[in-house]
Amino acid sequence: MKRIGIAVLSAASLLAAGTAAAAEPQWNYGQIGWIQSDGPEDAGEGDGFKLDGSIGFLDNFHFQISYEDGTYDGGGSYFGGDDTDWDGYRTSLGYHQAINSNGNTQVIFNINYFDIDFEDDGGEGFGDGTADGYGLGFGLRSMISDKVELEGMINWTKGSYDPDYSYFSDEDYTDTTLSVGGRYHWLQNVSTGLTLTLNAGDQTDSFGGGDSALFDLRYSFGSDISK
Repeated sequence: MKRIGIAVLSAASLLAAGTAAAAEPQWNYGQIGWIQSDGPEDAGEGDGFKLDGSIGFLDNFHFQISYEDGTYDGGGSYFGGDDTDWDGYRTSLGYHQAINSNGNTQVIFNINYFDIDFEDDGGEGFGDGTADGYGLGFGLRSMISDKVELEGMINWTKGSYDPDYSYFSDEDYTDTTLSVGGRYHWLQNVSTGLTLTLNAGDQTDSFGGGDSALFDLRYSFGSDISK
C-alpha cells in the first residue's frame, strides 16, 4: 500500500503540471494492446492481448469496453501447476469533468464491471473457473502538451472467483489497484501508450491479479459523439 501512496502523489504532481494550452483528452477511440502481468498470488506470469473501445457522449460521460485473452505460464500452485488460459471483458460507465480553464486536465469517476473465464490448458481442470465483480474508479487525464498525455487511476474492486473443480470453494475478494500511464500522439489521431498497474491485494483482479504493464496502439475519432 505504501508504494501505491507514493505513486499516487507522483502521478498527481505530473498531472497537475498540465497547464499548457493543449487539446482536451479524446474519449472516442479504439486500441489494441499487449499485456505482461503477474498472476494471482503465485500463479505464474501471464501475457496476452487486449482490445479497447471508448465512446464519449453528452459532453461529460463515457462508456468503455475491453476484451482480453492470454495465458499464465505454468499457473503455479494457484491453478494446479499447468498453463492456464484466460479471456473475458470489462465495462466502465463514467463521468469526466475539466478542472482547469484550458479543459486539458480532467477528473474521472467510473463504475466498472468485469467477467473472466479461466481454463486449464491440458491439465486436470484445477484452473477452470470464472471470476466476476464490480468496482469504482477515480483518476485524472491530462494533455500536458499537444503530443504528450498522462493518466492516473485508482480502482477498487469487489469480486468472486468460482472454480469449476468441486474440490475448491468459491472465494470472495477485494482489490485496490493504481494505474499510471503515459501516451505520445504521433499524429492527431494516432498514439501509443504505456500503462503500469500496481496491485495492493493478493488475489486476482479483473484480468490477472498482480502488477502488469500494457503497451497499446490507439486510433482516436474525436471527443464526443453527441457534438
